[in-house]
Amino acid sequence: MKDLSRRFSFTVISIIILVFLLKYSFNSWFQYVVVGVVAVLTGIAIWEYEQFAKAKGGRMILPFLMAMTMIEVVSFYLAARYPFLQSLPLIIFFIGFVVLFALHFGEKDGALVDLSVSSFGLLYIAVPMGMVLGILYFNGQDGRWWVAYLLAVTKITDIGAYFAGSLWGRRKLAPNISPGKTVEGALFGLVCAVFSSFAFHLMSDYTALAFHLGTVEWLCLGLVLGSIGQFGDLSESLLKRDANKKDSNALPGLGGVLDSIDSLLFNAPILYIYLNYIKS
Repeated sequence: MKDLSRRFSFTVISIIILVFLLKYSFNSWFQYVVVGVVAVLTGIAIWEYEQFAKAKGGRMILPFLMAMTMIEVVSFYLAARYPFLQSLPLIIFFIGFVVLFALHFGEKDGALVDLSVSSFGLLYIAVPMGMVLGILYFNGQDGRWWVAYLLAVTKITDIGAYFAGSLWGRRKLAPNISPGKTVEGALFGLVCAVFSSFAFHLMSDYTALAFHLGTVEWLCLGLVLGSIGQFGDLSESLLKRDANKKDSNALPGLGGVLDSIDSLLFNAPILYIYLNYIKS
């Protein structure tokens, strides 16, 4: 009950902050605050990931990786706002990759492992979080409702799976990496994702929003995001278990930033690709 109360309190506070950030995300100066918040959170997530790597003997050049992570996130914002910078995220990632190699030229042993965990961290965390900004400002348009949709479907899936698993869960989904997750919880989480997607479809049809979610879209995206988001949750659990960590951090009622965004890291690329290369 204590854990439930903390989760509820954190959820309420998070929703208030998110609504505020989204509401003013197109303000002439506040948009830079939004970009900064996302970049800093991503940097913290990289630091948490570094703790996993360290537990397994991997060595990351943390100051460089954190700086590289935040630059990569900002590059997605710039690419979305200014079309002539569309290739900037790829260019920044490549430059960072080259510099990362150069920084390891002095190593005699362990370079393969260190480069692997560092590169994976950038690809796993920095790129998807940058894509959240790419969705928010995609093609210079107002993507606030798309970000709200992404966050709502992703988090409602998590919440539905958690509660259903706690109340009715019997069959373990992946006992070796996440003993608390159940098949029943996962299925109910998927149902919640589809229903929340349908709710956004209704809003887009019956209100004057600069956002449209068609019949095929709400069903397909609801099913895909509801499934892949849970896969992302399990994927982070795999990393934690291998590093013998219960949570990515020790924040009360939260665990860690990486624990909070694990599903988002897999869902953000799906919606980003859909908006930029399929829907458009």
